[in-house]
Amino acid sequence: MKNSEIIKTLFLPVDIKTAWAYLTEPDKLAKWFHAPKTALKAGEDYTLFGTDSGNKMCWGTVSVMNPHSELAYSFSITPAPDLETQVHWALDQLDGGTRITMTHTGVGAAGMGLLSGLDKGWDAHFASLRGAV
Repeated sequence: MKNSEIIKTLFLPVDIKTAWAYLTEPDKLAKWFHAPKTALKAGEDYTLFGTDSGNKMCWGTVSVMNPHSELAYSFSITPAPDLETQVHWALDQLDGGTRITMTHTGVGAAGMGLLSGLDKGWDAHFASLRGAV
């Protein structure tokens, strides 16, 4: 399962700048995912905390940040703290909205249980993102 990856695409009825804000700004991330204390920045470490619990949920380092088009970071989570995966976001402006494609790689190393759990988790978070915008 070393080549396993999760790929999700969603379409949001907002412009690309607004979609980008929901991926990088603390107040907007908190509405659908987990909240960082500061905005995500290229080359910097980040930590995301549970919106309700305040517990550390995930962390990593932002490796790519091309505003309004591409974001990538390493990604570790509390259930598997020693596993570092990669999350890549690509944004494309469409007529009337934005397409976001998320690719999460490196998850197969932990086995089907974690892969399945992350897949389900991203679905839930994306449903929240659709509701937040």
